[in-house]
Amino acid sequence: MDKATYTYSQLSSDSVLKMVLRHYNFTKIIHCKFYLLGLHDNYLISADDHQYVLRIYRNDWRSQKEILFELEVLTFLGSQGAAVSAPLPTKRGEFSFMIDCPEGLRSATLFAYAEGHAPCNEITVEESTLLGRTVATIHNISEPLSITANRPVLETPYLLDESLRTIEPFVGLSTFSYLKTLQQSLKAALPPLARKRGIYGICIGDVNPTNFHINKNNHITIFDFDQCGYGFRAFEIGKFISSIHAVKLKQAISRAFIDGYQEIRPLTTDEIASIPYYEMISVIWVMAIHACNADRIGYKWLEKPFWDRHIAKLKTLESVAIKQ
Repeated sequence: MDKATYTYSQLSSDSVLKMVLRHYNFTKIIHCKFYLLGLHDNYLISADDHQYVLRIYRNDWRSQKEILFELEVLTFLGSQGAAVSAPLPTKRGEFSFMIDCPEGLRSATLFAYAEGHAPCNEITVEESTLLGRTVATIHNISEPLSITANRPVLETPYLLDESLRTIEPFVGLSTFSYLKTLQQSLKAALPPLARKRGIYGICIGDVNPTNFHINKNNHITIFDFDQCGYGFRAFEIGKFISSIHAVKLKQAISRAFIDGYQEIRPLTTDEIASIPYYEMISVIWVMAIHACNADRIGYKWLEKPFWDRHIAKLKTLESVAIKQ
């Protein structure tokens, strides 16, 4: 009989339920169900009249040190009253526990479920304004936080240069030639930003209309800090704008986010000027994330139509940036 090796295994909801009961102080768990397949696995837990999400991290995407960085950021933000879904301690007072899976040890962490719903592509101007304020507030709150950088730094060597190296095997020569030319243009056009307080610091990394919930009282809770790290806050804004490319009122939604952000932390002239370039860099970075996860999502979804769509998006953004 052949012996199999595993890239990824998905735990059953029954086994997850038993683990949660063993590691957390719940008196009654009503149900546990597989909730979301993302870069990691997420299970929805109902227990003691509340809802929670157990995230089981992939060990081939995040190292234990990278996971601890994320959890330390979220724990600090939660302790300061920031609008985030923070990790909950186990019975032993730890913020994660380990699971022995066929592909090796994986880390699991329980988070409180964010009340409300994700607006997705139906995000409104008002919701975008609130989101901008919330992100700026998180940036301000995180200023005193100093963590040893066990994460990729969210700057051009990682976001742009490394991304192109990842993308190269997936695209033809003409496409890659275009990306290399764009790479140089973006580096030349980006205003020089100083690593100063406010301008540079902890970034959430993936603010988008699916990674926050808003409840009936218009209270926002942001979750999914998987891409968090140190970087320029202008990148954070460009990354959000890149995520609403398909939204009908993109220009108004983008403006509302920036206006809401500036109610809390005013942006410098250079920061504002850099946002369109970080939007394009974010598109390239997301392309690379897909490429990195080809074994997870399937190579079928990374054939020519995928790259054509994203290159067309970049060319549209490039033409707009040139006109400005």
